[in-house]
Formats: sequence, C-alpha cells, structure tokens
Amino acid sequence: MIEQLGLEGLDPFLLAAAVVTAVMIAVGLWRVHSGPTIFDRLVAVSLVSVNGVALLAIMGFLLDRPPLFLDIALGFALLVFLLPLTLGRFFERSER
Repeated sequence: MIEQLGLEGLDPFLLAAAVVTAVMIAVGLWRVHSGPTIFDRLVAVSLVSVNGVALLAIMGFLLDRPPLFLDIALGFALLVFLLPLTLGRFFERSER
C-alpha cells in the first residue's frame, strides 16, 4: 500500500508523527469551533498554531529539505507567539 501511495522512501516514524500531529490540529480546530468560551478558543488557537509549527518541522525532515521548512516554521512560530497575546488583549478590553 505504501508503494501505491508513493511513500516508499519515507521514514515510518516521521510519517506517523506527521499523521498524529495533523489529527491534533483537527481536534484543535474542532475546539476552536465549539469552544464554550472565548478563552477556550484562544487556547485551541495556540494548540493549532504550535502543532502547525511542529508539522512544518516534521515535513521538512520527511521531504529531505530541513533548512527550508525549519526557516518557514521559525517565521511562523514568531507570528504564532504574538497571535494569542494580541487576541487576549483585544477580548480583555472588549469585556470592560
């Protein structure tokens, strides 16, 4: 089956890690959609963002292009760090 998908040269551990990380992103997106409070949604956005950075790093090693994907993951991580802080401050001010 792996040969049919064209995945014969990939490391099975990294492939499994990518699948698990993608599932965690899907669960986080569900939580963003169904979170009862805005703070639950903010935590879920952080979860999705961190898992997105991890998935980028894993994909870099899977595709044998770590420098490119790690640079992209680092830039994304810098933006991801600011997103929950900015949204939290915005919602804190709007509740006053």
